[in-house]
Amino acid sequence: MRAQATIEYLLLSLVAIALVSFSALALIHIRDSSARSYDAVAFKGSATELANAINEACALGDGNSRVAYVRRRMDVSGGGGGGSPYYAEFADAASNLSLVEEAFCEVEGQAGLEGKTEIRNEGGRIALKKA
Repeated sequence: MRAQATIEYLLLSLVAIALVSFSALALIHIRDSSARSYDAVAFKGSATELANAINEACALGDGNSRVAYVRRRMDVSGGGGGGSPYYAEFADAASNLSLVEEAFCEVEGQAGLEGKTEIRNEGGRIALKKA
């Protein structure tokens, strides 16, 4: 009778440990998914804020500047012209995210932007630099 009780106790303990293990794995997966989602939202917010500041500086004309705060480290490159619209591409190498936004002016590329960033219109060309 004692052996049967011991075996039943061991089986119940094994089931409990298995359930706790599955729960822990599920929680780790949920945490990782939420961290990736937060990274994507923070990147998109910073890129959109920077794109809006670029277009404001462009619309205000030569010599005007704006300041934006970039919350996520990113690289910015520009393109377009020659009959096609200008654009700015924002890329975050750490989380492998990128976003392309239309720009009113040509955008000069800048790597490693983070924190306070100055956006200056220099003769219809937008220059970015850490402030």
